[in-house]
Amino acid sequence: MYHNMKDAIVPPSSLRRSPADRFLSPEARCYNPSMRKLFFILLIVTGTLLLSGCVKKVPPPGWVAKIQSVSPPLGPEEIFSLPEGEKVSLSELLRDVAEARILFVGETHDQLDHHRIQLTLIQELLRKGKTVVVAMEMFERLQQPTLDRWSEGLLTEGQFLKDVDWEKTWAMDYRLYKDILDESQKNHLKVLALNVPRELVRKVAEVGVDGLSSEDRVKVPDMNLSDMNYREYLNSVYRGHKEGSAKGFERFYEAQCLWDEGMAETLSSFLHSPEGQGKTVVVIAGKGHIVFNFGIPKRLYRRAPLPLKTIVLKEWEKDLGEDKDLTFASGRQPPGDYLWITRPNPPEKKRPRIGVILSTKNSGQEGLEIERVIPGSPAEEAGLLPGDRLKAVEGKDIRALREIHEALAEKGWGKEITLTILREGETKEVTVTLPSRED
Repeated sequence: MYHNMKDAIVPPSSLRRSPADRFLSPEARCYNPSMRKLFFILLIVTGTLLLSGCVKKVPPPGWVAKIQSVSPPLGPEEIFSLPEGEKVSLSELLRDVAEARILFVGETHDQLDHHRIQLTLIQELLRKGKTVVVAMEMFERLQQPTLDRWSEGLLTEGQFLKDVDWEKTWAMDYRLYKDILDESQKNHLKVLALNVPRELVRKVAEVGVDGLSSEDRVKVPDMNLSDMNYREYLNSVYRGHKEGSAKGFERFYEAQCLWDEGMAETLSSFLHSPEGQGKTVVVIAGKGHIVFNFGIPKRLYRRAPLPLKTIVLKEWEKDLGEDKDLTFASGRQPPGDYLWITRPNPPEKKRPRIGVILSTKNSGQEGLEIERVIPGSPAEEAGLLPGDRLKAVEGKDIRALREIHEALAEKGWGKEITLTILREGETKEVTVTLPSRED
């Protein structure tokens, strides 16, 4: 599971010497312990000073400086070929990825431009005569029959959303993905459901793989947990998520690897199947599953060593060169084959948030349970707690996450909003002040 080290053979203490011993006389070594200690300290200090004068800070790769030079107003094609960092056009990118069987496109889920780019890539590949499959993190394997019916034109949008239980499955604004799914139905493109059941990921985050029942353990794919660079990267992510459901880093790490390995296994099975022969697969997933090849790409290549390319989409912000999602492994490798800097969502498309993570599990109880309250958020300041059940917003009953998003958007930035919650069997009203647009 992890790197092992063989036990060292340690000589008896009478035969061992400190690093300073070879600079001391036998008398000093044997009869003057205080002198020996002082000499050892002086040696460390002197060595440290010498090293500090010799070691120079390694400059960042050249591409980092090039992306830092990007500033508004941004054009629609701020694309950088890595590791050189040369700016390229969409047509040049398409020419380079022409022979790839798998094209990973890593997104930030709520960014409008990211989904526009994904749609453009699919359309351009179709124009070039490719038979395209759209593989999506957003759906679980068991939903594949529904996705197939959608691609065949056998479902209306309303029936599709009901059958995949979109609110529970992904709980993001469907309009972000609507054009991609409409394009898939229009051209009868297969939409491949990548994900393992989220309930399985949740269980691993809570009890670890070893804590799973025998029934659940057989659902776990072959997992490589020995990538030290990925562990380091996820540890940097974990420090920002340590109040989540994962009980300790090891379980968090196992849950993330399960996510990645599960999607890689789904891709590999499809690519090896008769249906997958000769197809070009466009993988749509969060960029965290793609950057540095740590997540899905490396795990797919272990199973199916086929030509692949990675495109990381990143919304512009100040200090791009310090973003760990781009530069964490800059001394080792770039985040992808291409980095595409995009315009952030326009202010009018942004919606206020109160800072809670709600459970989508149907427990048969009223409202939606708050799983987590984000530290420093308006929800925390208003006194909301994990375990509270959100029943209504401004007196209107809430049955779905979408209704909460719509209520917050309607209320607007910087306004007060009244939530009705159920806490320990008692109904309460809590007033939350929504953040200002600047916040």
